[in-house]
Amino acid sequence: MAGNYEAVRREVTAEFLRIFTNNCVMPRLLKRSFEKYFQENVKIGASLDIKTALRVVGADGQAFQPEGLIRTTLPLTVAYWNQEAFVYNDTEEALYLNEDIKKNYIHPHAVNLANKVDRYMLQYMQAIVPNWTGTPGTTPTSATQGLVPTAYQSAQTKLDQLLALQADRSIVYNATFNQQVVQTVSTIFHPGDAIKTAFLKGYLGEYADFEFFKDEQVPSMTVGTYAGSGQVNGGNQTGTSILTNNWTAASVSLSQGPGVDRCTFAGCLEINYQSRLPLPGILKQFAIVSPVTDAAGAATFSVFPGVIPAGPYQNCSASPTNGGAVTIAGASGAACVTAFAFQEDAFTWVSIPLMDVSEYGAKCYTLGEPETGMNIRCIQQWDNRLGEVTTRMDFVWGIAQTEADHKSLVIFG
Repeated sequence: MAGNYEAVRREVTAEFLRIFTNNCVMPRLLKRSFEKYFQENVKIGASLDIKTALRVVGADGQAFQPEGLIRTTLPLTVAYWNQEAFVYNDTEEALYLNEDIKKNYIHPHAVNLANKVDRYMLQYMQAIVPNWTGTPGTTPTSATQGLVPTAYQSAQTKLDQLLALQADRSIVYNATFNQQVVQTVSTIFHPGDAIKTAFLKGYLGEYADFEFFKDEQVPSMTVGTYAGSGQVNGGNQTGTSILTNNWTAASVSLSQGPGVDRCTFAGCLEINYQSRLPLPGILKQFAIVSPVTDAAGAATFSVFPGVIPAGPYQNCSASPTNGGAVTIAGASGAACVTAFAFQEDAFTWVSIPLMDVSEYGAKCYTLGEPETGMNIRCIQQWDNRLGEVTTRMDFVWGIAQTEADHKSLVIFG
């Protein structure tokens, strides 16, 4: 019995990991460069401060003009603990388990966890990605009007303008977007690696510097409600809080979830991140990352990224113009579907291997998957009072934006 028990335990964990990884798109597409810091002998706790890329202005002329080295950081926090668990008894093990373990026990739990992790990663992105293309609430209806190829090429152009690397770019969308792709998929997608096509769930092919994936966990959203002609309330505003006014009283209710609203401010243009020269006619795009409700016609927007019009970390041409228009992406209350386009450096994530609890009387085994960095711990324990084996799988992880402000965008539809 003990030998059979050990074999079942290993089969449970290995099969669970296989099904999980084959049904989970997002972990394969995001970087996980900082995972090693959570696995060193010296513990760092649940959060790591990640150093951002150093940006400098430089100088011209012969005179020595030293520049201060200003390094910023952002937190990567292990904040998610996802679990799947089930129980089987002696009769089930003797009569059914060996033949039906995959169908009846492992598969539904593994698929559920995979979809949950996928969904949480995409919800995180939905809540912070500032840039967008397309029109919220206007679903593409033809190949020429919609996603094939216009929206993809717009996404390519936008990331090019933001100087995102051309390598390792992905687009992830759901069936609503995919419907417009089917009619021309054979003509726009370049043949991909056959092994990758077979190994990655949802992989469709390559086009316009992107690899395309279909994932039904991509969230939809509804644009918040607003009325009036919103304006910037005050000049020379910088940072993450922007004052606005001239809304119709009691009309503003933005970023209430799911997802966040996005906006632009008159006079605040996008820039080339190297030359810091403005991109003519292209307004800087922002995500409104905290809920906004206002009854008096004035509202404070908490935005990502913050407005930085000068210095080494400059990200826009100037502060928003006092009295200039505030434009919300999409009509008030418009329901819309979304897709994401991003370069892998935009986000990072980590998966934490958990302790082996075998010394406490449980059967414990952890399997890792090098391709994705996933670590699934399986614990099985015999309950001699009920004649049952309890089984649980745990997956602990965290995600952070690293360069989402200029390496990711939402495609609205």
